[in-house]
Amino acid sequence: MSIIKNKSLENFTAIDILNSSNLYSPGIHCAYYSSLQLLIHYFYEYCNFTEEEVDEEIRIKGGSHNFYLSKFVDEIRKLNAVNASKFYSYFSSFKRKRNEADYKNIEITPDNLMEAKKKAEKIRKFLNNICVNGKCENIHYI
Repeated sequence: MSIIKNKSLENFTAIDILNSSNLYSPGIHCAYYSSLQLLIHYFYEYCNFTEEEVDEEIRIKGGSHNFYLSKFVDEIRKLNAVNASKFYSYFSSFKRKRNEADYKNIEITPDNLMEAKKKAEKIRKFLNNICVNGKCENIHYI
């Protein structure tokens, strides 16, 4: 197992630990990063990029989260353009929720955290379906 995939699993496990400690905002943070780390793991397996190429591209242009997401979606668009676009929107909306949890002056509830965990679970299933089974399904039906 790659180190980044292991980090993804650790962050996913942390969701329930944080929830049981009433730490909802950091739980959303972990749910999002668990998803991003798994996407990065599969990015290197699925896409034809080296870490050196990615590091250089990000150094020049910035935006590592968007880089990985956009390039991965470009690749899976070959399987199913509509579902790839839906996944991009879904993941981007998840990032906005994580930004709210991290940076906005709003209360984060247990329900918010459970919603984030469900999103992370859907993303895990979607990525596994793509990279293991070669199927690009509608994220909303997973």
